[in-house]
This record gives sequence, structure tokens and C-alpha cells, in this order.
Amino acid sequence: MSTLLVLGRRVGIVVALVLVLIQPGVGTRAAPSQASDIEVLVVVDRTRSMAALDHQGGPRVFGVQRDLADLAEALPGARFALLTYGSEVELELPFTSDATTFGTAIETLRLEGPFDGSGSQADRPLEAMREILERADEQHPDRRRIVVYVSDGENTPDREQASFEELEDLVDGGIVLGYGTEEGAKMPEADDLSTEDGYIYDQERGEDAVSRIDEENLRSIAAELGVDYAHRTQPGGMGAVADDFEASYGLTGGEDAPAKHDLTWLFGLVLLALVLFELRSWWRALWTSHTVLAPAREGST
Repeated sequence: MSTLLVLGRRVGIVVALVLVLIQPGVGTRAAPSQASDIEVLVVVDRTRSMAALDHQGGPRVFGVQRDLADLAEALPGARFALLTYGSEVELELPFTSDATTFGTAIETLRLEGPFDGSGSQADRPLEAMREILERADEQHPDRRRIVVYVSDGENTPDREQASFEELEDLVDGGIVLGYGTEEGAKMPEADDLSTEDGYIYDQERGEDAVSRIDEENLRSIAAELGVDYAHRTQPGGMGAVADDFEASYGLTGGEDAPAKHDLTWLFGLVLLALVLFELRSWWRALWTSHTVLAPAREGST
């Protein structure tokens, strides 16, 4: 009987130790998502209007590149994809967690040439956005998808813009970033966006062409997507945008949240009690051996 008790106690010690190690609990608590659980689809307007010189005295696209690099740095571990649009829509980079690759794609972003495009149309990437978001949802339904839409909002073709509302169910959040001013600015003709070759000329008006931001359109796009709008006029602040994402979607770099009621302490007490009993048993066995052997040693002397 005593042998069974000892065996049961030792088995109990092993079981209690395992339970302490796995940290059992009762009830559930919403676990925060990690940055690696989100996918950020960045959509960038690369029509020639993004060369207009009204962002800190330089081309709008330079501000875009700086802001997107800052955003990627503020969301380490997130998966970024880059979709650009001009006369054509191009998936420059599929979703990747490689920040260096995304940074290179942003740094090497090039605008359309002065005579390559067919005018600006803000809804041109709409179909590609839908396909990318649907595919991402099918492949990783547990991840959250954020859209960062970057443009000056200009529409030059004379047609009605399609609504972005069809994407709302595929988007968990995001932001529309607007670049440019109401006064507008000229656009350099040179590929390197220098002013040495002059500016794009408007033949119909007989003067240098001027591009202006359309904030009303950008706000409409943001409302249709169900996200915020921000007019970007100076560097900095992208860390705050990333913080808003983290606050809104419960992102964290830590481990999953523990159970609501942690029972590790209870099994720890059980383990302590069993170990104390085992030590007591060993001590008694040692004392008994000592008392039994002591007379024998005295008799032999």
C-alpha cells in the first residue's frame, strides 16, 4: 500500500510540474494581434502630377517616399505590398515582411514620363486592389488588412469615378494620404525631376501645366473605404499613424494574452505540497536507516 502511495505521489509531482510549465487557465481573453499579423497594401499614384513642386518646395513623390519609409520603420514585422498606378496598374511588390525589399521598392519608385500617361484617374487601381485583397483574405483569413492609398486625388479624364465602397468589407483599416496644394505647382519635364529641362507645357492653354490637389475627392475615397484622411504637407508624423493602427487593431509586439483566470499558482501549490511530502518521506527513510544501522556499527566495534 505504501509503495502505491509513493508511486502515486511521484506521478503527481510529474503531472503538477507539467501543468505549471504549460500555465493553464480558465476563461478567455482577447489576444492582441502582432504586427506580423497585418498586411499593408500601399497604393501609390505615379502619374506625372506627383512630380508637382509643391511639397516642401520639391516634388510630391519625394515626400511620398520619405513618408512610406517612415511608416515601414514604425511597423516592424508587418507585411507590405506595393501597388502603383498611372496609365497602367502594376503590382511592384507582393506582400513581404522584408523591410529592406519594401524600402528598395519605394526608393526606386519612378513616375510616368511627361507624355507616357493618359491622364490621372484615382479609381484606376480599384480592380487590382480588389483582386489583391480577396486573394490575401483567401490565403490568410486570420490576418488584418490595411490599405494606405497615396495620391493627389486629381482626375483628368472626363468620366465619373467608380466608388471604393466595394472594398470596405475587405479592409480592416488604413489611411488615405493626400499630397499637393490648392494653389498647385508646375511639373518638371526631366525624368530626374530636375528643372533644368523646364516644365510640362499645356498646349491648349498655352502655358506651363499646373497640378492641384483634389482634397474633396481624397476625402470621398477615404469615406468609401471607411478609413481616415491626412493631408501631408511636411515630414514626420508617420509614427503617429502607425500608433493609430496599433491602437485601433490591438497590435503589439508581445506574446498572446494569457487566459482570463490563470491557474498556474494553484498547481504550483500542489507541486510544492507533493515535493514536501516526498522530502519528508526521504528524510524518514534516511533517519530509519541511520537508527537501524547505528547499533550494528556499535556492536562491531
